[in-house]
Amino acid sequence: MLSCRTFLRTGTESVLAPTGIGQSACANAEAALRAHRIAWLEAHAAPLRSLDPDDSDFADLEPFAKAVGNARIVMLGEQSHGAGATFLAKTRLIRFLHERMDFDVLAFESPLYEVHKVWQLLLAGKDVGKTVKGGIYTAWSQSAQARPLFDYIGERLRSGRPLELAGFDFRGPFADAVHALVADLLAFLGTHGVEAPAIIDWPRFRSTIEKLRDTEAGDPWRPGPEENRFVEEALQRLSESFATATDRDAMFWRQVLRTLKARTNDRFQKGGTDYWGDTVESISRRDCQMASNLIWLAHEAYPARKIIVWAATFHTMRNPQEIMAPRDLVPAEFVSMGHWAWQALGPDIFSVAFTSYQGDHSFFYEETTHAIEPPPAGSLEGLWAGTSQQNAFLDLRPAADGADWLRAPLESRIVSEDDPARADWTRIVDAIVFIRTMTRSTPVT
Repeated sequence: MLSCRTFLRTGTESVLAPTGIGQSACANAEAALRAHRIAWLEAHAAPLRSLDPDDSDFADLEPFAKAVGNARIVMLGEQSHGAGATFLAKTRLIRFLHERMDFDVLAFESPLYEVHKVWQLLLAGKDVGKTVKGGIYTAWSQSAQARPLFDYIGERLRSGRPLELAGFDFRGPFADAVHALVADLLAFLGTHGVEAPAIIDWPRFRSTIEKLRDTEAGDPWRPGPEENRFVEEALQRLSESFATATDRDAMFWRQVLRTLKARTNDRFQKGGTDYWGDTVESISRRDCQMASNLIWLAHEAYPARKIIVWAATFHTMRNPQEIMAPRDLVPAEFVSMGHWAWQALGPDIFSVAFTSYQGDHSFFYEETTHAIEPPPAGSLEGLWAGTSQQNAFLDLRPAADGADWLRAPLESRIVSEDDPARADWTRIVDAIVFIRTMTRSTPVT
């Protein structure tokens, strides 16, 4: 609700609304302020004609291209992993970035090793739809709304200018990939003349890493102090065994070993938490390692290439401590992947959030559909709904006339469809895509 107990600005005019004014005058002041903000959005947000991934008339995306400018990393967030319409919109933006702006790496919020393995299998001719399920989280790999993206990746793979897949998460290894990880590591060491059994207790190491595998149900295995210490020492020795190697495979495996160390240490520190270990400490450890992996992708794996990031806005945002929200939504101590990456990569990053006014959202596997509650009239979504725009893009960075209201605390749901929060969103993301009506994610049939 817009407060009439403040100094209200309406562009070039101001309305002083002190405590104690009449209810009618207060309502008039609020209406004037709301009308000004709606008019500002109507004038400055760029309408998006389509969210259809197959729509290749990209004329409506020119404002998006101008906003991206020379950024080398475009982060595409999402309110939740059940935002089907957002998946479609992101896929169209990815096509545009790939075909018109020379972005040719797509980094997913999925495990580093597993997505690398998926890409190797795709290069070897494996089926895209089946293969991505082995490395990219099911929220996307089994969603009908994300399927056009993977179809596109398959098409471009045969075109001579592929969109390469990468991962940056530290979760895993997946249950179906853990044996491949161990076998690939052993094979890599052999190519560098390293006999792993002569350096570490290889059977014990292999057994321990295999216990780390992620499963969809049940409590995961957690190492004790001695096992955690053993894994740390083993990973250190293995890394030192090819420390002088400078080839791409060596760079990749060094980062995989760092990620395995972070994963083992996280499992060790979780204690008795639930499967995902959603404590503030565990979430922060995960985001820290995700940032390390993303920075590695930018600096070492693809130093001269442009990268698109697909992840939740919860991870891609920066300055999370400035968000005024329920602490179970954004913990006060939390530092996001996007914040760490922004500190390291600065203007190379262009971060986009997505939000919606109405509709529903749900993970592809959920039978229940979650309706989006009507937002307050004075929220960003409530204001945007007052425009004629069905879908639109807004660059938050230019200091356009009358934009001061965007640089003050404003309620929005860009972090979660169900949980409102207040912030100066210009300090959290660089741009926002508005989707008037959200639709849920559904399973691939």
